[in-house]
Amino acid sequence: MLTDFFRLDGKTALITGAGKGIGARIATAFAEMGADLVLLARTESDLKQVATDVRAQGRKAHVFPCDITDEAAIAGAISSLKGDLPQLDILVNNAGSPGKGYGSLAKVNKQRFEHTLDINLSAAYGLIHEALPLLHASPDAAIVNISSAMSWMVDRHMAAYAAAKAGLDQMTRVLAYELAPKIRVNGIAPGAIETPATAFITEDPAQLEATVRWIPQGRLGQPTDIALAALYLASSASSFISGKILEVDGGMAALPGSAIQSQLLKPKA
Repeated sequence: MLTDFFRLDGKTALITGAGKGIGARIATAFAEMGADLVLLARTESDLKQVATDVRAQGRKAHVFPCDITDEAAIAGAISSLKGDLPQLDILVNNAGSPGKGYGSLAKVNKQRFEHTLDINLSAAYGLIHEALPLLHASPDAAIVNISSAMSWMVDRHMAAYAAAKAGLDQMTRVLAYELAPKIRVNGIAPGAIETPATAFITEDPAQLEATVRWIPQGRLGQPTDIALAALYLASSASSFISGKILEVDGGMAALPGSAIQSQLLKPKA
């Protein structure tokens, strides 16, 4: 059956930023499709809840509370996995944040800029590097990098985050070429997704209206929308796809740039 191509039975997937929002939903979706999970995030209580949800579906869950930018902690987690797992089949670099780089050029110095690059770009590269032996042990490994519509959009105070996500997109393409045909590498560029991180939008009716105005589908995306895209790119359903960035943004990328910029760059009151 065609649906069998989306199954992840017998596979193990590592997901960063797995404690809530998009990462948590990817984890539970993968578990539903048969995968065991390795969950990384900073908050242990969040990870334990997601692990409980994964195990309720009869799957295994390994929990590693750590900061994705902590190289020693990441190396330790991968080293531990090498002792427990013969291989890693799926790696989802989901952890990301505007970090200390959010702000105007006048306020954000080089150190703050690099903090945002570390969270969204350098840490993803470092994890792929550390996990490469485990990924190579898999007969059909897949890497999915969660980028952002900000990799191509423009908005005030987002220079560091936008640069980091644009870099992640290009790194995805380059590594797809470098690691082919053994390991596929793709990315997802979400638009505005309803998560705890976007509560400032959903809790303000005026902000929500202004945001939805430039989403052709007329709504915010849901974590499940991104989880389904990740499932596609992580499964054999996309076995002939590598080096691509899948835009899951309600149609925003199809709009002329001026249509979106007219909303984002309108003068502040």
